[in-house]
Amino acid sequence: MSPLANPAFTKPAFDSPFNPGLRLTEDRLDIAEAVLAGAWRTLRAAGFGEAEVQALFDQIADRPEDLARRLRKMANASS
Repeated sequence: MSPLANPAFTKPAFDSPFNPGLRLTEDRLDIAEAVLAGAWRTLRAAGFGEAEVQALFDQIADRPEDLARRLRKMANASS
């Protein structure tokens, strides 16, 4: 196979801050950005101010392990 046909070369990957060995492809990054944009719009529609939403996103970014643990707990509770 030609190196140019290899998806690793055609779709660049990005290092993830959540796991040093985990890499996000550009497609997955696009999906994540769309989800976060939707969350932003939902919070704004629910009456959160722009500064409040930014503060929430900043707080989440500072503690990704806490967020991952809470999300797993919520997902397991709904099963």
